[in-house]
Amino acid sequence: MIILLTNDDGIDAPGLRTLVSRLSGYEPFVVAPSGHRSGCGHSLGLYSDIEVARRGPREWAVSGTPTDCVKLALLEILGERPGLVVSGINPGPNMANNIHYSGTVAAASEAAFWGIPSIAVSIGAAEPSHLSTAADLIADIVDRGGWKHIPEGSLLNVNVPDLPAASLAGQAWTRTARFSDDVPFTVVEPDRLYRYTRWSGQDVHGMQGTDVEALSLGFVSLTLLGTDRTLSPAGLQDILER
Repeated sequence: MIILLTNDDGIDAPGLRTLVSRLSGYEPFVVAPSGHRSGCGHSLGLYSDIEVARRGPREWAVSGTPTDCVKLALLEILGERPGLVVSGINPGPNMANNIHYSGTVAAASEAAFWGIPSIAVSIGAAEPSHLSTAADLIADIVDRGGWKHIPEGSLLNVNVPDLPAASLAGQAWTRTARFSDDVPFTVVEPDRLYRYTRWSGQDVHGMQGTDVEALSLGFVSLTLLGTDRTLSPAGLQDILER
């Protein structure tokens, strides 16, 4: 089986390197951004050339976004379709509203669009001490074939506490939380320069059963995300067609 690894933090990021090492027995391919691309969501490098640099026999660094990396891997680089795509390990969780901004989740979503089982994996600290815990968990999913049961058009979003494996409370299937507050801006120069404020304590609407709750209690959060954003119009259809 061909495994494709990618991320949004850059090909040299510790999280990705830990995952490459842990899955080395599968001889994974790596197609990842050449530098940091966090927060880029599902964006594409549409208006500039995308440079691809070979970094090894099975590794390529791409000047574009995580989505560009997956597209190039599938259409130009690998020459055949991977059986699984894993994006991460991202330093810091990707939960709640942030799944929509995350390049880590976007890379896995892009693979899911193509009908390829995919996993996005993050760890609950910006400067993690236990990347091996997350890497071992993903390796276990791969070894046991759990990835084969990810429904087509879906991806598995995994958030792992930054703890030794023996200290984990367990695993929990969760829903995506909804933050009740947005991240405020820091005013650098009034009316001219602003910067996003680092905020780790956002409140959540209805915490129970969410990814945020699970991580806060020491559980690995497993959330199945769909790529079809279509909803039933229900009563709205009747109102608009009057």
